[in-house]
Amino acid sequence: MVNRRISKDLKECALRLWNHGWDLEDICEALSVSRSSCYRWREIFEEFGAVKRPPSPLVGRTRILTRALLTAVEGLYAQDSNLYLDEVCIWLVIEHNITIDPSTLLRNLEAAGLTRKMLQKLHQ
Repeated sequence: MVNRRISKDLKECALRLWNHGWDLEDICEALSVSRSSCYRWREIFEEFGAVKRPPSPLVGRTRILTRALLTAVEGLYAQDSNLYLDEVCIWLVIEHNITIDPSTLLRNLEAAGLTRKMLQKLHQ
């Protein structure tokens, strides 16, 4: 069978018919769905109480640097504004056991609004 989007109500209908004693072959033929789909929907229904899985709570990338670590890096730059990114990366490995690439560190700092100019102003 070709991959297609099957609506929630059709999945519920198939499971309801199956629970009422219909033969699985008859359900598959009447609704044009595969046996494996019916078994998968039943597993999902037994696990979650619905025929559709809930959305994953994990969306997007996980953050390497938490807000607390960004504050620590900000404090580090407040002490010495002439630090290079690779020196900050080494400090993160030694002090916080976090391995991060300098380009990733730069992206994280810029996303937090901590540009080189801003960090130098903190030092003054």
